[in-house]
Amino acid sequence: MPYSEVPGLMKTISAKTPTVGRDALMFLLLTAARSGEVRNARWRHIDLDTGNWDRPAELMKNRLAHTVTLNKPALNLLRKRHASAHPSANDLIFPARNGKPLSDMTLSKILKDEEVPFTVHGFRSSFRDWAAEMMPTFPDPVAEAALAHVVADKVIAAYKRTSFLALRRELLEAWGEAVMAS
Repeated sequence: MPYSEVPGLMKTISAKTPTVGRDALMFLLLTAARSGEVRNARWRHIDLDTGNWDRPAELMKNRLAHTVTLNKPALNLLRKRHASAHPSANDLIFPARNGKPLSDMTLSKILKDEEVPFTVHGFRSSFRDWAAEMMPTFPDPVAEAALAHVVADKVIAAYKRTSFLALRRELLEAWGEAVMAS
């Protein structure tokens, strides 16, 4: 989906009756995370005080632990869910009715019901295009780090000693504002 259309989708989804699936999709949009990372996220991975989502290696595609800096809208969504569910640390944030992780089809069905001809995973590309076009003062490696992409060049990877956490926090905060701007 072109990034300019993401705020309209967010407005449409957030105007509907809240469901676990809609909340999960909104969280995915706000964090540019992969579907499996969102569907398998547990409360123990979230620090609402620091605004960090510390994803363990087993949750990650590349099997490397990764911290997502949570923007204000993502934190607000999590705080509402936490207040209404009173979960334990090991509980899923977005559980299916049977207590297991939501299926990937749950998120896809929300898009299908809204007649959105895009994939759930494609919203990562929406974020990446937005970062490149709307936030040109942020170096490309910051956006790549926000997406938890591995540096393919072994020489560059050997010398890279930062995760750009502070810059990623700024970038994702701006993304949250952009997504909610409708």
